Amino acid sequence: MEILFASLLISVALFLNISPSFAVDSITADQVIKDGETIVSAGEMFELGFFSPANSSNRYLGIWYKKMATGTVVWVANRDLPISNTSGTFKVPVTGAC
Repeated sequence: MEILFASLLISVALFLNISPSFAVDSITADQVIKDGETIVSAGEMFELGFFSPANSSNRYLGIWYKKMATGTVVWVANRDLPISNTSGTFKVPVTGAC
């Protein structure tokens, strides 16, 4: 399951055209993204971070279209296990295991 999740993250990064660099549009191993912080893809089409759907206090890690007014979500990592507060963090471990 952990390998599948790591593979999914890599696939999403490739889909977003995020290259492994030190630019603002990428995440390095062991870098932490906290609730309230986001990463925007190179073309500014997508954004990754934590969000709450309308009329919900639950928090999710997801990817959405950045330039659409409604912020259309295209991928959610923790759909079945929402966070109930703003203490969420996201980190890709050096080993790739979660």
